[in-house]
Amino acid sequence: MKNKKVQPRRRDSLALLLSPSLRFWTGMALIPGFFMIESLKVKVPLVLFFALLAYLAGKKIRFLYFFFLIGSITFFHLLTPVGRILMEIGPIKVTSGALLTGLTKGLSLCGLVFLSLFSVTPDLKLPGKLGGLLARTFYYFEEILNGRKRISPRDFIGSLDLVLLELFPPEGMDDPPQREVIEFRGSRLVSTLYVLLLFISVWGSYFWFTLMS
Repeated sequence: MKNKKVQPRRRDSLALLLSPSLRFWTGMALIPGFFMIESLKVKVPLVLFFALLAYLAGKKIRFLYFFFLIGSITFFHLLTPVGRILMEIGPIKVTSGALLTGLTKGLSLCGLVFLSLFSVTPDLKLPGKLGGLLARTFYYFEEILNGRKRISPRDFIGSLDLVLLELFPPEGMDDPPQREVIEFRGSRLVSTLYVLLLFISVWGSYFWFTLMS
């Protein structure tokens, strides 16, 4: 079987300006605030903002997949009617409470995925053996996702085996393959602005709507 040409990886533009550890810990600090935001007027712009940052981080955004994810979560919530009935589609009663809950949970899950995509990088180095294991796990996960287009449905086992052999050769399995080294040219000012922008967008929005409600 002939090997398919590997698609070139998009460049992580954020890595030029921000350190991996700053991106990671900032992302972790945003998760509680993002989940506590219940207003769709706030959550939708935040999800789109996170998607933009994930794109700048060199990730491929497949919006059709995320639309399907939000739609499926919302559909299953509609099976349990809650609140005022908006319309009836056959045996399904579309209620305001179920629709709002489904959309909120679907957007929350998508936002969490986008947040992890731009916050976690394979270059992340956490202290200790657990940190090293976690960093390698993130690397292998990203590489498997990057190799999905090389996996052929006609020869699923064989093509998947080739992708895994590239990641886990018989020798040297303990160390991940060498990646392109991106020269870090960030500054304290850029890092501070990045943290402030994200904290104001998430935590600022949460406290503002909490006080206004």
